[in-house]
Amino acid sequence: MEPLEPTDDLLESLYVVNKVAKQLADDATDAYERGDATESNVCSARKEALYRTKTAVLSRIVANDPASVIGEYHAINGDAWLFLTVNGWHFHQPPRAIGSDLADRISVSNSPDTPLDAPYVRDPTVSRSDRSLEEALCGLADHGVNANDHLAQPTISGADDRLVDVRWPFLR
Repeated sequence: MEPLEPTDDLLESLYVVNKVAKQLADDATDAYERGDATESNVCSARKEALYRTKTAVLSRIVANDPASVIGEYHAINGDAWLFLTVNGWHFHQPPRAIGSDLADRISVSNSPDTPLDAPYVRDPTVSRSDRSLEEALCGLADHGVNANDHLAQPTISGADDRLVDVRWPFLR
């Protein structure tokens, strides 16, 4: 794994990716509830790819300089999540996602057995960036992290068994 320096530009792009992934989760649910299985599946596939992209970037940041990442375990919906702070930017991450090799290198203020009660409430109106998803993903791709590489598969089966390409076309 090639280490990645946590610049503010990189972290802002990561923030946008994380924010859009959360919105895609809501969009997938909304599409499913209105009976649009194709749109729900597209949103879900892209959401998962964005979260895997986030994990890849955070893992490379930890590999670069574990001391630049501070961790704290939070209890969210009954699970312990690692709350990572990098240069003032904050990200929740399932501890298993970055793996114990890297997680063990981070300075963590508590243990997963005693997580802080930090109910997670998403506020979609809060934003620290006006960067578009395209700008964010292209910026990450410039650092060697292409979100299309983190899709489980490039297509999903849509209505009438037609294949729908879920890749971001500007990243090909």
